[in-house]
Amino acid sequence: MKEVLAFFEEFSKIPRGSGNEQAISDYLVAFAKKRNLEVKQDAALNVVIYKPGKQNSAPLIIQSHMDMVCEKNADTTHDFTKDPISLRYEGDFVYANGTTLGADNGVGMAISLALLDSNLEHPPLEIIFTAEEETTMKGISALDKSWLTARRMINMDSGNDTTFCVGCAGGGRLDFNIPLTWEEVPAGMAVKQLTVRGLLGGHSGGEIHLGKANSIRTLGRALRALATETDIRIMSVSGGLKANAIPREANAEIALPAAEVGKAEQILAELQKTLRTEYRIPDPDITLALTECTASGKAFTKTAANKAVAAMLLLPFGVLHMHHDIPGLVETSNNIGVMETTPNAITIDCALRSSVPSRRQFIRTQIETLAEALDVNVTFSAGYPGWTYNPDSPLLAAAVAEFKKIYNDEPNIQAVHAGLECGFMLEKIPDMDIISYCCKVFDAHTPNEHMSLSSLEKVWNYTKELLKTI
Repeated sequence: MKEVLAFFEEFSKIPRGSGNEQAISDYLVAFAKKRNLEVKQDAALNVVIYKPGKQNSAPLIIQSHMDMVCEKNADTTHDFTKDPISLRYEGDFVYANGTTLGADNGVGMAISLALLDSNLEHPPLEIIFTAEEETTMKGISALDKSWLTARRMINMDSGNDTTFCVGCAGGGRLDFNIPLTWEEVPAGMAVKQLTVRGLLGGHSGGEIHLGKANSIRTLGRALRALATETDIRIMSVSGGLKANAIPREANAEIALPAAEVGKAEQILAELQKTLRTEYRIPDPDITLALTECTASGKAFTKTAANKAVAAMLLLPFGVLHMHHDIPGLVETSNNIGVMETTPNAITIDCALRSSVPSRRQFIRTQIETLAEALDVNVTFSAGYPGWTYNPDSPLLAAAVAEFKKIYNDEPNIQAVHAGLECGFMLEKIPDMDIISYCCKVFDAHTPNEHMSLSSLEKVWNYTKELLKTI
C-alpha cells in the first residue's frame, strides 16, 4: 500500500480543482513517458495511459477523475489554485487541514498509477483519467471512444471495500435567477450580517438521504422569521460553494431599526433552538448570529426581497422520491447548492438528480412553475445520463467470485444516487461492461473529508488479485 500512498501524497502537492487540471494532467503524461508507456492527452486534458498485459487476455479499462471539489472552512487560509493540500494522519485515517482532502478521486488515480508502476500480472490496461468530473463532466463527454479497445471497465469513484456499485442516477444543474431592483436604506438603521454556521454539509448525492440541514434554506427561514416581526431590509444574500455539495454556511447583510436589534437577536435565538431540535442528529450545532458589518446603503426592494426568501423556502430540497425497486436507494432529489448576489440578480444554483428520467422532468416542471409564479427566470444545463444496472454483467460475476474467494463473504451490490462517469461511457460504448468500487472515503466534498488507510490496503490487495484472475 505504500506505493499507493506515495502517489496520493504527490497528487496532494498539485492544485487540481475542477477547471484547473493542466498541471495534474501534464504530471500524468510525464509519468507515462518516463516509463515508456503509450499515452494520449486531449484538449479537454483527459489522459489515457496504455500498458501491455497478459497475452490472450481481454483489455481492461480502469477509470478515475483527476479533479477535486475545493471546499474549506471559513477560518482556513488556503488558495486552491496554487497551495498544496496539507495532509494529516490520525490513526486509521488521513485528513486535510481545514480543506477537502481530494481522496475523491485522488485515491482512484493513486491506485491506477501504482498498477502502472508495478510488475503485477494483469490484462492489457487502458487507464483513463478524466477532467472536470465534479462540475461539468466535460472530460468524459469529450473523450474519444476510438482511443479505447476494451469493453470492460472498473470505475474507481464509488462503492467501498465491501460494495460494488452497479448503477447511478442521471441529473443536471438548474440556475434560478431573480432579477434585482434596489432602494435606499432608510437613515438611522443598523447594518448587520446574519450568519448561518455549524452545519456539516456533505455530498448532495451520496449523503442527501441523511437529512442534513441546508444553510441556504436555513437562511431563508431566518430571514422570514425576522421579516415577520421586524422591519428588516435585505442588502445581500450568499451561501454554499458548489452545486453538488450540501451548503454548510450562508450569509445575509441586513438593515433594521437600531431599536429592533435586540428583538431580532431574540428571534434568532428561538429559531436556533428550534433548528437544533429538528436537526439534533444530523446537524446538532446549527448557529445563527448577528454580527457587525459594513455594507452599502442599498437594499433589495420589498418585492425582490420577498421573491428571494420565497425561492430559498420553496425550491425543492432533499429527498423527493425513494426508489421502488432497490430498498434504501434515493430515486430523486434536488440540492440547493450555491446562492450569490450580483448587481443585477440573485442566482441560486441547484443540482437535480434522478434515476427515472420522467421524474427528473417532473421536478423540472415544478421548478419552472415556481419560477413563473414568482416572475423570475430558470435555466437548466449540464445534464448527465444515468447508468442502468446489468444483472448479467460478466465483470461483476468475476468480481463477486474473487471477493468470496478472498474473504469468504458476500459483497454488497448497490446503485448510488450520484452522478458517475459510467453513464457517459455507456452512451459512447453501449456494450461496455462496468463495475465501480474503491476504498472508504468519508464526508466527501467537505473539509472533514477523510480516508481509511486499512480500507485502502484492502482495496489495493483485492484489486491486485482481481486483475490476476480476469
